Amino acid sequence: MKSGFRHAWVELSFAAPALILFLIIVVWPFVSSFYYSLTQWDGFSKPLFIGFDNFVNLFKEPGFLIALRNTLLFALAGLLLSNTLSLALALALNKAGRAQTVLRTIFYLPGVVSFVTMSIVWTMIYHNDGALNQLLRSIGLGSAGREWLGTYDSVMPALIVIMVWGGVGFGVIVFLAGLGSIPSELYEAANLDGAGPWSVFRRITFPLLMPSITVVTFLGLTTTLRMFDLPFIMTNGGPGDASNTISLIIYKHAFSYSNYGYATAGGIILFLFVCVVSMLQLRLTRSKEVQI
Repeated sequence: MKSGFRHAWVELSFAAPALILFLIIVVWPFVSSFYYSLTQWDGFSKPLFIGFDNFVNLFKEPGFLIALRNTLLFALAGLLLSNTLSLALALALNKAGRAQTVLRTIFYLPGVVSFVTMSIVWTMIYHNDGALNQLLRSIGLGSAGREWLGTYDSVMPALIVIMVWGGVGFGVIVFLAGLGSIPSELYEAANLDGAGPWSVFRRITFPLLMPSITVVTFLGLTTTLRMFDLPFIMTNGGPGDASNTISLIIYKHAFSYSNYGYATAGGIILFLFVCVVSMLQLRLTRSKEVQI
């Protein structure tokens, strides 16, 4: 009994430094943020308690509502466009034979390119004299050309294209792994029964691929709901507030305006929003999973 107690204290002493660092760096800032969200604080002077004024003012701010809309647009685009395209490419690559390795690498490459490099390339593409406008002029659609990142109506679609381009490769890899785990005997039995391609996909492939869909959807939603780096590097939320996101609003109020209490309130809202959406998504997708 004493020996086991002594061993437990020895093990705890080894874990204590990491545990203390975790409490100081992660747990304490997280817990204290709930208090600072209820204050007016510039980061240096003593916080002034103002109750829920920060939260009320956030939802009254037109820029925050635009940022909320844009954040939802990024999430929906990732959910519908990126996941659908990733699944379609994975299904095609699953039958590509020896070429699968090369094609899989090509599709995954955009995901490992730094956002700085990617922003330079796409800025050149979207520029008024860039590749996209030149292509439109060459096919007689020059009137459709514009400064894609500088026009209110086109900046969000332009950023969504970049987001999908950069994120589709990860989904392809996960879906290919999921497809590889499905027993081939099920497909052979379906072929013997005369099932068509759509019936095979709907009754075999899709249900057994749901664990992979859960992973891709969860990671995609949590990433897109916290979208910051892409609009920050490409447009800084412009033109105007057209490409602002909640994360970008939080960053600007904290580091540009030194309004840390207000920014912390925005962070709390984003945290709760991501938690609710993620839990709903996990509950929905996991309920559709089946076991072999």
